[in-house]
Amino acid sequence: MKTPYSHDYFPPAPVIMVSLAAPEQAPQIGPEPALIDTGADGTFVPTSFIEELDVPVIYSTHVRSHLGEGLRRVAVHKVDILCDAIRLPDVEVVSNDWDNEIILGRNVLNKVQLLLNGPKQFTELK
Repeated sequence: MKTPYSHDYFPPAPVIMVSLAAPEQAPQIGPEPALIDTGADGTFVPTSFIEELDVPVIYSTHVRSHLGEGLRRVAVHKVDILCDAIRLPDVEVVSNDWDNEIILGRNVLNKVQLLLNGPKQFTELK
């Protein structure tokens, strides 16, 4: 499925629509836009979504933002991420309380075939 780049960003950015579920459960959230960030090591999900899914903390760790801020302690959870017919089970995600968007990092992107067509400004996930 082809998804147009989002013009909520400048320059326009690749996004896909995803749904979220507690592991092995029906989707409870979404579809919601998720920013594709090939430079992010991990995937970030708003804390409000994590609370709605009611998934436990698997462990805590520290992350550093791309803005060069110091280390920040975060909680890591497991969720299922769904996009069209693709279900990625037990994905480790960071609970993100400083932003309201889903950011898909390489821990998700490395599991799918992804086409970023910049000139035509669409994303395709296979």
